[in-house]
Amino acid sequence: MPDDKALSFLRLIRRSQRGKLKVYLGYGAGVGKTWQMLKEGHRLQTEGIDVVIGLVETHGREETAQLIEGLEVVPRRQVQYRGITIEEMDLDAVLARRPGVALVDELAHTNVPGSKNPKRYEDVQDLLAAGIHVISTLNVQHLESLYDTVEAQIGVKVYERVPDAVLAEADEIVNVDLAPEDLLQRLREGKIYPHERVSTALEHFFKRAHLNQLRELTL
Repeated sequence: MPDDKALSFLRLIRRSQRGKLKVYLGYGAGVGKTWQMLKEGHRLQTEGIDVVIGLVETHGREETAQLIEGLEVVPRRQVQYRGITIEEMDLDAVLARRPGVALVDELAHTNVPGSKNPKRYEDVQDLLAAGIHVISTLNVQHLESLYDTVEAQIGVKVYERVPDAVLAEADEIVNVDLAPEDLLQRLREGKIYPHERVSTALEHFFKRAHLNQLRELTL
């Protein structure tokens, strides 16, 4: 049985001719935004909705990667930039496939130079304009209006930012919350970053005080 949050988005999909946007919002990496998005993708598919993955970043997380299985994945486009190959969402391919729902991770992502749109949220806006419903993810520190607050409180400059209007126009926003102590435990267990990155993460972004401040901003 789908949960209430999944059912509400399902109702929006079925009564709408234009694309609806749902955003899983969190206060940091590893709280479960992408996991929740993929779980909902499976639930919607069970309800007969045509769901595809436009782009999902697993960051090597096994639990997340396992949830991709059973969902159609639109192949990414490969772009050569400064001698390296970068993979981006293939916006034209998703538009041509025209699913009922596209799962598009990391709304604040900056596309490689030369892409149709500079930012992924603009890709999402194109999908919505075409009548494709989108479920996406976002960390609160990427909101434009919070740039100065995040820099002052946490000492981090966030270069990838989303205008507040983009989030304000979302049809549903779900706060994916996890207690900071549980998030830190996941980090230490290597479930967020590889073990060699854990110490650096604990000394910088994943300080308990920083997590508490970001969590408060999200709530």
